[in-house]
Amino acid sequence: MEIKMKDEAGYLYGGISGIRLAVESFALGEGIELRQTYCHLFSANMMAFGRPGPKGYHPAPWKAAKGGFGYDIEVEIRAPTQTTLGKSFDAKETIWWIAALLRLARFPYLSVPVISNHSFRDIPNSREEPTLTPFETEGRFFVPPEEADCILNEDQIAWVAEKWRSAGHLLNTNAKFYSALKAFDSATVRGRSSASMLALWGGLEQLFAPSAGELRFRVAALLSSYLEKPGPSRHELYKSILKLYNERSVVAHTAQEVETGPLVETYVIMRNALVRMIDEGKVPTQPELESLLFCVNPETNE
Repeated sequence: MEIKMKDEAGYLYGGISGIRLAVESFALGEGIELRQTYCHLFSANMMAFGRPGPKGYHPAPWKAAKGGFGYDIEVEIRAPTQTTLGKSFDAKETIWWIAALLRLARFPYLSVPVISNHSFRDIPNSREEPTLTPFETEGRFFVPPEEADCILNEDQIAWVAEKWRSAGHLLNTNAKFYSALKAFDSATVRGRSSASMLALWGGLEQLFAPSAGELRFRVAALLSSYLEKPGPSRHELYKSILKLYNERSVVAHTAQEVETGPLVETYVIMRNALVRMIDEGKVPTQPELESLLFCVNPETNE
């Protein structure tokens, strides 16, 4: 039976690991709020050596094994059970969506390893037993650079506050944007670098490939035209994308892992394209991309 995680006020709380908040709290609208907190989620590997008894417990002795994980959580997302984005955005999806936008904005290593039906700040003094559910417990491919400033400031939050509804509407109404952004976000989960590379290129092909044929040239040409004005910079980006697509092809047709450099380059290119789409509130159509490619006005074809 599924447990409905809802507190008395109708909110869920996502614990964010990897960043700190520059202010005590920040409201993003419709009851969504980022707030300072602190807790530590950890999991240790243990072994038992006897079969479980009548009550289902393994008898002692237990021994600790190497491994496990731990997360310092210093920010919480409060999310309501419903928003104006409709039924597809319940509290859990809203928590993921805010975290995904923060990863897109600046912090690709950010994660939400646990969700609670009570504010993490209130749990130590609460008489009610909270429901704590692991959420994004896989590690992230990216890590903070050494001596990085992992502070989420008001300018970065303001961008998320301004865009989460319009970009969420784009998710709801454009299947290509939805699948591309989901692929982009999943590519940051730690695992095989080859799988991350294929996820990124799958998303790019969704957005920039008009057909299944001639993908390498078409994606490179349309994507570089979308991100750069006509001139040497566009040509250089076009050549870079062709090389990265070659890396993608090697990964797709062999068992080789991709090197970190091409993976990061692909990530940055896709990130820039998604941010532009979010800022403009639309996904470019194929005629619009072709107009950029051939430097013509889409309305007059001149």
